[in-house]
Amino acid sequence: MNEMYAMSQAVHIYSVIGLVVILLFMIAMHKVKGDFKKFVKIIKVLMLFHLSLLGFIALTGAIMLAVQEAMISGGVDMSQVNQLSFTPANLLMTVTFFIISFLEIKRNKALSKVIKFKLMQEDRYKRLGFRYQLIELFLLIGVSVFSEMSSAVSF
Repeated sequence: MNEMYAMSQAVHIYSVIGLVVILLFMIAMHKVKGDFKKFVKIIKVLMLFHLSLLGFIALTGAIMLAVQEAMISGGVDMSQVNQLSFTPANLLMTVTFFIISFLEIKRNKALSKVIKFKLMQEDRYKRLGFRYQLIELFLLIGVSVFSEMSSAVSF
């Protein structure tokens, strides 16, 4: 159980770090002037990584909570896992996950308005996408600092 928890925690933390890197790159892409078709291709590829990392974060978070519950009910020593009892930090992480998912859905719908339906101007989409992803980045960094995830990373 301890190995499963440790592996899930490591994947969870590095997925958050990877998501922050992807968001930084996507934010930079929204500020670059150039061919919009090339921009859309790059954003679509980055969106796959973004959603995959978001899925890893949700999966590993759920695994860590389940392992923690199994350890509590099994009477295992919780000295290593005491940080993941259902705390305000866990609730904040869950709410943040849903907010980020909601923002990604809205950004994806705005992109389809630009590409398929031509209902939005390209510059307006770039400003909107930049704003949504900046909010996502600040949420991730804020939750990471609040939940002290950065202290669990060992280099």
